[in-house]
Amino acid sequence: MSGSSQPNTANVKGPSQTASGASSTRGNRHKQRQKKQRFVQIGNIALSVIKGNIIQQTTDVLVNSAVPDLDLSKGRASKALVDAAGTSIQSECTNQYPSGINCKTVAITGPGNLHCKAIFHVTLPRWKAQGDEKNIDFIVRNCLEEASKQKFTSMSFPALGTGFLKYPPRTVIASMFQTVEDFTKKTPNSTVKVVNCIVYTEDDGTYKEFQEEAIAKATSKGLKEIDMVNQNSLDAKIGSISVNITVGSIITEKADVIVNSCPSDMRLDTRPGLSKVMYDAAGNGLKTEIDKNYPNGIKVGDLAVTGGHSLHCKKLYHGCLTSFFAKRESGMLPETVLENFVTKCLDEANKYSVKSIVFPALGTGFLKFPPKTAASNVIKAIRDFQTNNAQSSVKTVKIVIFGGTNDWTSIEQAYVSELNSTGQGQGATACAAPASQTIPGRGTRAYLAHRYQEEPRPPPYWTHFKSNQTIKDWNTSQKGSHCKVTSVDTKTYQSIAKAFKSTGGSTIVKIERIENILLYEKYIQECQRTFRKAYVTQLCTPLQNVKKSSGPGLTLKYLDQEMTKHLHEEINELYLFHGTKVNAVDVIIQQGLDSRLASSGLLGTGVYTAETASKSAGYTDQNKNGESKMFLMRVCLGDIFITTQMTKFRRPPCMKCYDETCIKHPELFDSVVAEFGSRREFVVYDRVKCYPEYIITYK
Repeated sequence: MSGSSQPNTANVKGPSQTASGASSTRGNRHKQRQKKQRFVQIGNIALSVIKGNIIQQTTDVLVNSAVPDLDLSKGRASKALVDAAGTSIQSECTNQYPSGINCKTVAITGPGNLHCKAIFHVTLPRWKAQGDEKNIDFIVRNCLEEASKQKFTSMSFPALGTGFLKYPPRTVIASMFQTVEDFTKKTPNSTVKVVNCIVYTEDDGTYKEFQEEAIAKATSKGLKEIDMVNQNSLDAKIGSISVNITVGSIITEKADVIVNSCPSDMRLDTRPGLSKVMYDAAGNGLKTEIDKNYPNGIKVGDLAVTGGHSLHCKKLYHGCLTSFFAKRESGMLPETVLENFVTKCLDEANKYSVKSIVFPALGTGFLKFPPKTAASNVIKAIRDFQTNNAQSSVKTVKIVIFGGTNDWTSIEQAYVSELNSTGQGQGATACAAPASQTIPGRGTRAYLAHRYQEEPRPPPYWTHFKSNQTIKDWNTSQKGSHCKVTSVDTKTYQSIAKAFKSTGGSTIVKIERIENILLYEKYIQECQRTFRKAYVTQLCTPLQNVKKSSGPGLTLKYLDQEMTKHLHEEINELYLFHGTKVNAVDVIIQQGLDSRLASSGLLGTGVYTAETASKSAGYTDQNKNGESKMFLMRVCLGDIFITTQMTKFRRPPCMKCYDETCIKHPELFDSVVAEFGSRREFVVYDRVKCYPEYIITYK
């Protein structure tokens, strides 16, 4: 019943950090991931004690212990939570619960920036004497009932009352255990399937007492610790195909075909997760066959077939998918690649008269797909296959959700909801939140989702391609040139002139805006991909907060707020200067910047920009009139890697191991900033991460 949390990636750190900084963080994270989470199955609920930080948990609900008046600045845990979640949480508490709460009531707010669906705020009186454990019972029972009412599937409680309030740790976990047991007996059909008790990482004494008491309590009830939840979740029919959703381990399944998600080089032992588990279970024969038949690996979306070897199947189908926030592959979004791969598996199975096939919950682990998105595309592929192949040999499709982590509940809920939404499943239904009708608050995860999902329009200050139409509408209706160079209004001119001259620029001749609707579409799509990445992983660390950063972008200091308010600070979008040769200007206006045509700089071959005009001026020349050209670019820096030494990068490094050629993790930094020399430079290695919006002509 022990375990450890898997915290989100820490703030960006440079490669030269000592062991007391990022290196120790990475080491601790590695150790934590090696230790499997353990559960005790109490009725329909898996209970676990975990050492970690509650604000880093990904369960549907996080429980916060607060003071009665819900001032979240009081108390270490509440303050840490509101710092991470954002001030919107305090506003919700103040507005919705002006009279505060007591130990028998629960205040519910949104998640803010945290990776949960809701935060339940509770309060406890100080421990006085034996019998006060009833307060723990009130809180846990009320939270379970409310979570079940709202169709949530998983919850994380802190070690309630064990700090300043002086509740004995053994009494707290014993009371929680008993309350969970009573709840499962009273409410056997509750949607709540996972309950975690999170003991703060540094509190070893409390963790030990919680663990010992929980094990003793479980033993007295005849319950044993398990490291894998196993349960049949749903049986459904899609035409003639029986679809079964199961929680457990795929390597124990018996079927004609088992499906595996793998890296493109097909080195199954190099990436943690499903591929490594398959590799270990199948035996050395699988590696020998792959080395012989697929020495060069496979392309994204392709299907490779091998024998089942030591697994309980005749064949293994291997496929390489892309992470949810990856770029389009051959013009296809990652979810389309996923759907097409499932279709390929079913077509291959039908071709060779396969009757049963087992899929893992493709995309939901290492590749970071939101469960709802993954489930929707997998079920759609099965449904479309059945429609097009009514006499198919495939009669049974099983989807196995890994039961060794907390995440199985949200994945199970997504599949159950997807099948029930079409009337094809028999089981518990899942509740989807209604779509928001208003733009969420800036900086929240809801805002990131909104920006990713919206249909983008041109900026509202553009004068030719106006924002009254979407970009797609403009690109399908535009009959003339896709690019217009226009003059700017007086306020914009003065704003840019101030930033230019204040950072070392000289006499300005004119400033023009470039409205290239095709080029801007590519740029805004990249911004949306970065919003998508930030939503799935974590908010981008602001430039000024990245370790070793010398501060925010200097251009922001001088540009007018009417300009900067249109930037997306959530993905570190900045205005930056780029100097160029006069004869390259027209090509850049039409086609954008292309690092493939540039020579390698101090940080490799990429698009270089600067926050000072004087730095960018060093890369310009003059025409016969003595005039030079400089662009003011919109640049999407996203997750920033800061280096203090010259390194010839070909792409930004991995966010977890800092290796430029890493294939073990999907998350890469988006940009590199050079913090050496007198003036820093900003580099992106993909041309779509920048848009040349203004051209400054100067002497």
